[in-house]
Amino acid sequence: MITQEEAEALAKKHLQDYVNACGCNTTEDAANALMKMASLCGVFMCAMVGQAEAVARLEGTAAFIAKPEIGANWKYEVVQ
Repeated sequence: MITQEEAEALAKKHLQDYVNACGCNTTEDAANALMKMASLCGVFMCAMVGQAEAVARLEGTAAFIAKPEIGANWKYEVVQ
């Protein structure tokens, strides 16, 4: 398995490519496409580690992004 840092960089690259491939024209389009990706990731995790573990992982992610300091450090920018 690659390192967590390498996995994050790879995921970021694939998500950028995915949003671009979806032809998103607005931030709402991008949010909808990313929500579909998150939904499918949850289903895939259910298949890999079981429903309870998948739910716990996604709930942990939701708790993490709910922290005010997390949202303050991100900004929308166009990626080519």
